[in-house]
Amino acid sequence: MSGTMVYAQVYKMVTEPAKFIGKRIKMKGIFSSYYDYETKKRFYGCVIADALACCSQGLAFEPAKDRKFPDDFPDEGAEITIIGDFEMEEYGDDAYPIIRKAKMSNE
Repeated sequence: MSGTMVYAQVYKMVTEPAKFIGKRIKMKGIFSSYYDYETKKRFYGCVIADALACCSQGLAFEPAKDRKFPDDFPDEGAEITIIGDFEMEEYGDDAYPIIRKAKMSNE
């Protein structure tokens, strides 16, 4: 897929997640992480920019195996590929899409 199509597909996953629940997802993007001090939990993401690199969209992922941050993760901004199962994560009254059991590589 072209960069524009990939960005559009990820946008669709975020805005219409019910269509993708249970599907196996492979995506290549940029590694990012965020630590939530309120929940004391680290979140991981795979971010894709649009063709002009002016906008970005990403999906959270949960690694398939236990990893220690930052030792077992790439540097922030490194290119990664993840393969995992598309699901929804409950977070209080909200829910957001997440790739579970994600195998991560630096391809």
